[in-house]
Formats: sequence, structure tokens, C-alpha cells
Amino acid sequence: MTQEEKETTNWFAELKRRSVYRVAVAYGVVAWGLIEISDIIIRTLSLPDWTQRLILVLLLIGLVPTLIAAWALELTPEGIKFERDVDRSDPELNRKGRKLNYFIIGVLVLIIGVLLAERFFIAEISVRPSDTATISAVDRSVAVLPFEDFSQERDQEWFADGISEEILNVLARTPDLIVASRTSSFAYRDSEKDISTIGRELGVAHVLEGSVRSSASKVRITAQLIRVSDGSHVWSQNYDREMADIIDIQEDVAIRIASALETTMDPDALEDMMRIGTRSVRAYQAYVRGIALRTRSLRTGDRQYFLDAYDQFEVARDIDPKFSAAHRQSADFWRTQLSPVLVNSGLTELDAEDIYRNFLERIDLAVDTAKNDTERSGSRAQRATVQLRYRNAIRRYREYLHARPNDIGAWSDLLRVAMVANDQAIINDALGKLEVTGRRQRSAAAQYVNFAYRLDNASGAADYGLRSLERWPNDAGISYQTHRALLWAGRTSEARALVRRIDPIVSRSHLMTARQACADGDRGEAMKALENLRSADRRNPAEEWLVLAMLGEQDAARDMLSAYASSEVPFQLASWLVFPMFDPSPFAALVQMLERENIERPPPVEIPFACPESG
Repeated sequence: MTQEEKETTNWFAELKRRSVYRVAVAYGVVAWGLIEISDIIIRTLSLPDWTQRLILVLLLIGLVPTLIAAWALELTPEGIKFERDVDRSDPELNRKGRKLNYFIIGVLVLIIGVLLAERFFIAEISVRPSDTATISAVDRSVAVLPFEDFSQERDQEWFADGISEEILNVLARTPDLIVASRTSSFAYRDSEKDISTIGRELGVAHVLEGSVRSSASKVRITAQLIRVSDGSHVWSQNYDREMADIIDIQEDVAIRIASALETTMDPDALEDMMRIGTRSVRAYQAYVRGIALRTRSLRTGDRQYFLDAYDQFEVARDIDPKFSAAHRQSADFWRTQLSPVLVNSGLTELDAEDIYRNFLERIDLAVDTAKNDTERSGSRAQRATVQLRYRNAIRRYREYLHARPNDIGAWSDLLRVAMVANDQAIINDALGKLEVTGRRQRSAAAQYVNFAYRLDNASGAADYGLRSLERWPNDAGISYQTHRALLWAGRTSEARALVRRIDPIVSRSHLMTARQACADGDRGEAMKALENLRSADRRNPAEEWLVLAMLGEQDAARDMLSAYASSEVPFQLASWLVFPMFDPSPFAALVQMLERENIERPPPVEIPFACPESG
């Protein structure tokens, strides 16, 4: 051994003798524990995001002086001494090293205990829906009906729809206020039913109705909050203002309704929550128009409205570059285009890389311009999902839903991510929220059936769907989901009776026809449905793939996904992970992602109603 090698060996031996290694390990363990515990405290107290970054920086700064102290100082029975003053023959020094080992082990056990408690207890409290809270809060419930257009030319329906939907959206942010979903309340457009009947059918104690009459410079908005039980007016107001005051009007309506229903929020917090996020009237008008057009797209199935809505969100964010909500809505358009399994995908000729860049640009702006940490967490959750950082996405959705527990769309997104991540605790919490909310909101009912059938509860999901259809007959979403659940449960004759009744009103009838045909053993009819899907003006890759899977054409189904497997944006192929029959094993990059995220995906399930083999 050379002299240089000896000196190096002696150097490391000296580090070991002075317990520098042990101190470094102990510091790392304690730092890790502080970061994990601080994360729990920060989320519980809703502290700013930079709090944890500050803690991390301070811990990194503290590492250097700690190691220097470990080298230069020694802890003895007489106290702390410089290394040069220590008698190395003292046996107590050896016992000190063992004590440090015990300390490290003890801290590790403590941290693991805290993490387990947070995983199974604290998370349950912060995320799990409460039936008791729902029952006790029933008086604080409201449905927002679409405002009527009383303009002279009757050409402002988009504006009236946008105003009423935005009021609905901001009211839904109030944690202890139950707000009927847009799908449910907007179904009563032009209804001849009286308010009491509408309120009872929606399961709410109050109904907000109103009207809009606008011109180029003036706007008149009438709003009235009506108690369902006796038809009395809880609050009403006429606004005759300049168009420049429209933002203040919308915010004032939401604040007055929330105050009239005696929410638990203090006035300042309530006012902050109701702010739309822009003071530009032109940006707000474009944003409201976008909201109305997107709603019309969902209602009619016309994808041109979805494109037109995106154009309006782009106008809004161009006018006000700090309008976070507009950035997020635009980002959501590109997120939809990235996911081939979504109905409104395929509306652009751009390649996946350009679509991803468009999404990332807008979602980053939504994060940077968010008006509070809650909205920032919601945007970060979407970004993490597209980047396949599922654990991070779950964490961000939980942060968001802690402050926005009534956002059913976010609960559905969380459930979708949790199912991909196979996080059973979060799955149970989110599914429970949809089950409870679905008793009064048709959109939540459809989402519950959509997810529940995949979790070894197909028959229960089907029963839930059938009960929901008793309340909302012929609802397209619930009908579609219930038909599939019935087939997964093996209840073929019930599914056949349902599809005969709903076929004319469901836009995805070819896929439903193929499912029923396979369940009935009619392969020829299923093949015909596949050809109809392929010749349709609007082809949906997910629907074609599902029919191929039912037909047992595994090679063709796998070849269909080859283009997504070679994409530079892994989110495209990962979109198929929502299907329980999808097998990711042939796709190496997808398997590596699941391993990186520490996801143990259950084996793919067989379709119980698959078509008989040909011949």
C-alpha cells in the first residue's frame, strides 16, 4: 500500500472513530423526519407552499456545521470537549457510539409511526366525506338555475348561462354549502315546473333564479333566492349597472347568497373566495362566454362548441395574462387533446409534443398566477397527473379538496389517479364521496357507477344506477354507465331491457350495441358496430380498442396502441391505465413508470361479457 493510500485509509478511519458517519446518518434521519412531519403540519394548517422549502434550505445549511462539530468536538461524561482534550481510553466513549445507534433506530421507529398514523388516521379525517355533515348541512343547500335572457334581441343566452354557471362555481367553493351540480340544475332550463318541485327533485333547500338584460354598455341582472319549503324569498336584488361593473355584480350575488345561508366562513374569507381572479371586464366576458360554450358542448355533444370555448379562454388570458382561471381552462383543453380515451380529444392536427408544450405553458401560468394556495394545488395536481407523477398528484388533489370539498370534478380526477396508483384508501374515500353526493346530484351518480363497477362491485354499482334512473329517468350519463355495470355483473337481460329504452338518446350507442351484442353471443352484430365506429365522422380510439378487446382481437388492440407507445408524451399511453382490462406489460416504458412510482398494478381482468370466438 502506498503512502497516499495509507493516508486516505487513516482519514476514513478517523472519520469513523470520531463518529462523523454516525452523526451524518443521525442528522439525515432527523432531517427526513422533520420534513415529513412538517409536511403534515403544513397541509393541516394550510401554510404557504414556501414554508417547506424554507425548512429544507435551513436543514441543508445546518448539515455543514453539524459535521464540523462532530469532527472537532466529543461528548463525554463531563460534557462537550474538544477532540484533542479527550482521553480515548475511557470506555464510556464506546458506549456513546452505541447510544447514537439506538438514537437513530428510535427516531426511525418514531417517524414510521407518525407516517402510518398520517396515512390511516389523519388522511382519513381530512379527506373522508361525512354522512353526518351532509345531513346536518341540508338547510345550507342551493341550486342555481340558468338565468333567463331578457335582452331585446334574445341573443345573450351565452352571457346569461355563463353568469349563472360562474355563480354556481364560486358558491361550490364554500366548504359547508351544498350546491347542486350544473348538469342537474341546468336540466331545468325552460321547465314549466314550479320552484318547490324543482327544489325537491334536486334535493336542495333553496333555489336561485334570475335574468339578464344587457346591451353594449348597460346590464340589468335580477337574482332571487327562494326557499323551497314555502316559496318565500330569502334574498333578492336588482342590479342596474354599467357593463364595467359586471364582475362586482357576480361576486356580490355569490357573497350575499352564501351569507344568507349562514355559512361558517368569516366575511373576509368568503369575499376572498368569491373573487373571480380578474378585474378586466373584457377578459371576464370572454371567460364567461367560454364557460357557457363548454357547457353547451357537454349538453349537446357538439365538439365545435368545445373548440369555440377554448378560443374564448385564449382571448381571456391574452387580455389579462394574470387571469389564472383562464390559463387553467385553456390548459384543460390541451390535457383533453393529450388523452385519446376522452370524448373531446382529437380536435387538433398538432403532434403530441406540441400539444404537451401548449398544456405545460398554460398550466405553469395557472400555477404562477393562482390567487391562493388552494387554486395553485388544483393546477399542480393536473400538471402532476399529465407528467405521471401520481403520488404527487394525489397529494395535491388532497390539498385542494381539503378546502374545496364540494368539487365533484376534482373528486373524480382524484379517484381516477388513485385507481391508476392502486391506492385503496384514497379510492374508498373518493368513491364514498361520489356515492353520498350522487344521491342528490346526477353527475356524481354517473361518476360513482362509472368507477364502482371496476372495484369488484359491479352488481352494487348497477343497483345504484338503476335507483338513480328512477330519480332521473333517461339521463344519458347514468344510463350509459348503468348498462355497462349490468353487463359486468352478468345481468344481461336487465341490460338488454335498459339499452332498448335508452338507445335513441345516448350518443355512444355503437359501443353500447357492441357490448350488448357480445353479451348476447352475437359476434356479427358486434363486428357491425365496430365498422360503424370506424366509419363515424368522429372516431374515438378508446371505443374501437374496447370493442376489439371484447372481440378477443388482442393483437389488433395492441397494434392500435403502438403509436401511443412510441409517443414522446407517455401520458397518451398511460391514459389506458384507467381500464381494468388493460395490460401494460407489453410496454416497457409504461412498466418502468409504474415501478418508479412504486405502483403494484393488479393483473388485468377478463371482460365477463366478451364475444364468442369466430367460427
